[in-house]
Amino acid sequence: MKKLIFCLSLMISIYSISQKMYKPNPAYSYSIVKAAYLSKQPVFSLGVDSCKHFYFTHFNGFDSLLSKVVAYGDTAKYIRIYFSFIVDKVGIPYDAKFEKIAATSFPNSLHARTLSYFNNDQKYYEHLLQLMILKMSWWKPGLLNGLPVDSRVDDYIQFWVGLSLPR
Repeated sequence: MKKLIFCLSLMISIYSISQKMYKPNPAYSYSIVKAAYLSKQPVFSLGVDSCKHFYFTHFNGFDSLLSKVVAYGDTAKYIRIYFSFIVDKVGIPYDAKFEKIAATSFPNSLHARTLSYFNNDQKYYEHLLQLMILKMSWWKPGLLNGLPVDSRVDDYIQFWVGLSLPR
């Protein structure tokens, strides 16, 4: 009986110690880190230009967006569709989230004016973005302290609405 109690207590203590020693750190394993805070950000496997080209060829909401922008008179401007998505540890993109549609007069501007008349269409554009991200090929995952982590990538699609580009 003493041997049985000793073996049982030994097994319980070994199990509890092993759970403490090999328990993954939740700060690195289960959380999603913003890509801007990583030591190495996620990268589209085919390059930045190919990523932008992918956005333009696979986003199906340009016609409805353009008709609404022209109807409200926001022409001769750059229109941006802001969104984010997650790139997991393996490099698979998923969980696209629509953020806003904005306008700016300058192509490299850090600030853009939010177009509030798109607020009622958030679910529609989020659905289109989710379809686009589902078709996207794999990324090189972001690294934090040399380890791949799940990260949220913030990005936008920008296009010019007007007759000719400003010089």
